Amino acid sequence: MTTISRRDMLKSAGLLGAALGVGTTFPWNPALAAEQLRILSWGWGYDKAIKTAVIPKLPQAQVELEIGTNAANYAKLLAQRANPVLSGGTFNDIFSYRGFTDKMWTPFDRKLIPNVANLPESAFIQTNGIKFGIQPYSLVYNPKFVDEPKSYLDLFDPKYKGKIGLSDYYFDGYGLMAKAMGKSVDDVPAGIAEWSKHTANIGPWNQSPAQLHDLVESGELWIAFTFGGNATGAIAAGKKIAFTIPKEGATGVSSFVQSIAGFDDKTTALTQQLLGQFFNPEAQVAFAENVFLSPIAKNTVIPENLKQYKAMLSAEGVAGLLPTDVEVGAKKFNEYKNMVNQRLKV
Repeated sequence: MTTISRRDMLKSAGLLGAALGVGTTFPWNPALAAEQLRILSWGWGYDKAIKTAVIPKLPQAQVELEIGTNAANYAKLLAQRANPVLSGGTFNDIFSYRGFTDKMWTPFDRKLIPNVANLPESAFIQTNGIKFGIQPYSLVYNPKFVDEPKSYLDLFDPKYKGKIGLSDYYFDGYGLMAKAMGKSVDDVPAGIAEWSKHTANIGPWNQSPAQLHDLVESGELWIAFTFGGNATGAIAAGKKIAFTIPKEGATGVSSFVQSIAGFDDKTTALTQQLLGQFFNPEAQVAFAENVFLSPIAKNTVIPENLKQYKAMLSAEGVAGLLPTDVEVGAKKFNEYKNMVNQRLKV
């Protein structure tokens, strides 16, 4: 009779969980133990989801979250390059590509992602990042003042003079306008050029989604481009606004985890075990509930109470979002921002 040690049994259970694609808590492995992991996170509810559904899955790690925006968190990474202490974190598409260019990231070992079998191949991108959720980018409007927009071209109607909200920090809205004009959704300059003919319709500029939603609720703006997850959070909190996706469709805004370069194998492996837990079904639901992020893992069941929101997409809905060339967008961020400032802020 073969005797199986407790350690071997736990190891086998972990491998079985990975094979079945379930959210497994990794067994204790002294070889991967680390005194502490310091991980970058956004606030806005992302931190709550991580604390409740990710960190408890890896009890052998002492995890400290550092909360900040994409720009602030990336600045911390640049400052620590000589002596890195932050080993992983959450980033948007722009900073995922920027970090790849700056050689900030290290590739993931897929074996450390227990639910990897239920992730689409599109979740893994060339920056060494992995998408852990997605939200549609489209329109928010105030139903007190306007009917639901059916096309992005509706925004050029003169009756919306001074009431349309555009962005100078995210540019998919201009690509969506280009799409409505029969061009590529990646043709951001074409969208900006067309808006330059309709500057009378442009209302107050905003500095954040939260400020934008305040402007729409107050009536200072009637319609605006926004992130569906952020808008849904505002709606769930009681704001009297609505989110919609016109007939031309919406782009997808992805959230990524990145494993940061510069650490020994032990710390990197433990970090990737932790970040791998972003994809277990419990965590995917936690991100949906806290920040209205549509799941990327195919075996995630969206809670019934969230299905009422247009921005909460099933796996099929996520697959139907308009793909964009995020790498080009990241590289041309400053160029696009200058175009908006020079041509639309008159």
